[in-house]
Amino acid sequence: MAQITTRTGDSGITQLNPDRIASKAHPVIEIMGEIDELNCVLGLSDDKFDSIQTFLSELMGYLYYRTIDEWRLKRQVESLEEYIMTHNNSIPTFFLNPRGPVSLARAVCRRVERRVVEFAETERQKAEAERYMNLLPIMQYFNRLSDYLFVKTFERIEEQPTLFRDELATQLPLVAIA
Repeated sequence: MAQITTRTGDSGITQLNPDRIASKAHPVIEIMGEIDELNCVLGLSDDKFDSIQTFLSELMGYLYYRTIDEWRLKRQVESLEEYIMTHNNSIPTFFLNPRGPVSLARAVCRRVERRVVEFAETERQKAEAERYMNLLPIMQYFNRLSDYLFVKTFERIEEQPTLFRDELATQLPLVAIA
């Protein structure tokens, strides 16, 4: 069994991959932590996101080892797109405030996407270097995953209408500001 307490993290460093020690403030460590947070939030939901959660762990491995299975990522993006296209009719024509763990997961997913974009910009500067990592497929995945979670949030309206009911809306009239 792997040793959990190594004390190497006590000084703010961690193993980034088998060949490299890095600061815990390294962008990849930050991204992996936020993917872990997203995975945890998805686990709080009543919905079953097991395959997505498993794939998020796989994505952390891609970042850790600096290798990307672009074909697998493409298939994941296509799967999300297919779901979005077939369930787009669940999106209401009116604004709803975010509710529940799926809404929170969508917001965390958007943050992960922003961090990946930020890291991709620094990686593009290394384009001539041999350790350049093309993060575009990962950026696309998180963009599509946040859209998927957006659609999943609004599917809950039909399942749990009280989740979105605003008690004050029936008591206070809405006033347009001119």
